Amino acid sequence: MTSRVQHILLAGLILAGLVALAWDAVPLPDAQNRVTRLATAGLGFTSREAPLNEPEKSIYGSAQVVKRIYRVGRENLMAIIIDGARNRHAIHDPVYCFSGAGWVIAGERPLRLPGGAGSILSLHKDGDTREVVFWFSDGRVRHAQPARCWWQMALRRLTFGASGSDPVLVLVQPLNGAGTDWERLPMQLPGLFEF
Repeated sequence: MTSRVQHILLAGLILAGLVALAWDAVPLPDAQNRVTRLATAGLGFTSREAPLNEPEKSIYGSAQVVKRIYRVGRENLMAIIIDGARNRHAIHDPVYCFSGAGWVIAGERPLRLPGGAGSILSLHKDGDTREVVFWFSDGRVRHAQPARCWWQMALRRLTFGASGSDPVLVLVQPLNGAGTDWERLPMQLPGLFEF
């Protein structure tokens, strides 16, 4: 190897090290302001905060998490919003997560949402059946593609936040086991689509 090639490689290595240090040293803004302004009450709904249980605390770690139980008409819905800016591992693929918890994914279908789409998962476990809706949101676009979310997070890190807002994961499920008309969710809880 020539001396010139060695100098180029050394310069590239130093540059890569400086960029890596900058990524760790430059804090990116999180979605806390978006998540904490989630309405607690409104026309046709009320809510209350729900504490995270111990397994949830260990999974989410330092991530910003809002867990809230909404009363919409006669129905109780639990919403969990996860901002993974402080712990990128907290943003996960819900399919993988529910499968790991012993649920069988019996079906998955899309759900049209303002600014994109979410996904409705049909789950079965020990004779219990339930549905869960999830989507990722960067404040403008909603989608149900974990790989796209991870790409958004990586691109945001590479561009020091210039590529857009950090995506959050939103999970919604009924607590009373009743069939939910998911298509009405944006009208019932419009605040879930504002961040």
